[in-house]
Amino acid sequence: MSCILRKKWIFMGISLVLMAASVLSLVIQGFNLDIDFAGGIAVTYEIKDGFETSDIESIVDTALGSNQSPASIQRSGDNEVVIKFGYDNSLKTEKEYSDFSLNKVAAITKALQEKYDPENVGKPATAVSEDKAADAQAADANEQAADTNEQAADTNEQAADTNEQAADTNEQAADTNEQAAAPDVKVVLKSQDLISPTTGRDLARSALWMSLLACLAILIYVTIRFEFTSGVVAVFALVHDVVILLGIYSIARISVDTNFIAAVLTVLGYSINNTIVIMDRIRENTRHARKESYAEIADKSIIQTINRSINTTITTLLTIGMVYILGVSSIKQFALPIIIGIVIGFYSSVFDVGSLWATWKDAGVKSKKKA
Repeated sequence: MSCILRKKWIFMGISLVLMAASVLSLVIQGFNLDIDFAGGIAVTYEIKDGFETSDIESIVDTALGSNQSPASIQRSGDNEVVIKFGYDNSLKTEKEYSDFSLNKVAAITKALQEKYDPENVGKPATAVSEDKAADAQAADANEQAADTNEQAADTNEQAADTNEQAADTNEQAADTNEQAAAPDVKVVLKSQDLISPTTGRDLARSALWMSLLACLAILIYVTIRFEFTSGVVAVFALVHDVVILLGIYSIARISVDTNFIAAVLTVLGYSINNTIVIMDRIRENTRHARKESYAEIADKSIIQTINRSINTTITTLLTIGMVYILGVSSIKQFALPIIIGIVIGFYSSVFDVGSLWATWKDAGVKSKKKA
């Protein structure tokens, strides 16, 4: 018998300790929820001349004030930054949430303009037309004015009205020329998303139900495919993986957003894959077993499949690791929990699933003998 089954209590003990620590952290300090769940404001700015993330953090902290929870600053591309911050806990009504959002966004916009676009401080952070486009509009407007004057000369009866239209068109041309001469806006408010705390709670509840339904569906599938014992063991492995993943995020205070939920569901699907491979080999070896105990069958099955599990895990980690290293911030938030989940899933599939299955089955045999 290999060291895996001989030291099964050590491996399962490590899992139980990690699960206990994770649950304790979740109960005591909970999650560092992103605005997707806690509610808040997410605004995206384009700063055309470039910026340093550290400068944005300092500017936003000053604009929000000392009583505001820290903001999340994420760079998106070369010239865009996404700023997220939560609501004040004293807010209660929707109007208060709306007023709070408007005031804070206006303060951040003004602070960014003072740093990166002093010529347009206090003006709306919207893009100004390019010079060439403005010149083209001015030329079109002048051409319209000339056409209108020609119509006025041809028709004496409508001369007064047409001259008035020509004057309006000339005025539009003058406005367009003035716009063309105006300086470009260097700080542009690209988007603004408001999420109420109620919406965040509903989203968190939906995410919990999705995870529970996924575990239930996997239990039913594995029970039909193999047996009830295998199904329960597989679900334990999934719970083990998810609880420890949640615990790591809770202990490290890593922000939890919708990307994390998608990653957790991905981890559930990946983790059950390794488990089913081992369960399938256990079933095949059980059919041909004669005098072997369940522990020996499980140990043999793990040894036969461990190379496949290691190779699959390494190749997957190499791929998702490159995504994490080279990806933008939003991609990294999705890749990180998958990396953690893959490592935990490998551990539970190789060191826990077979041992737990064999312990359960051998205990059933001993109880029958005693009876």
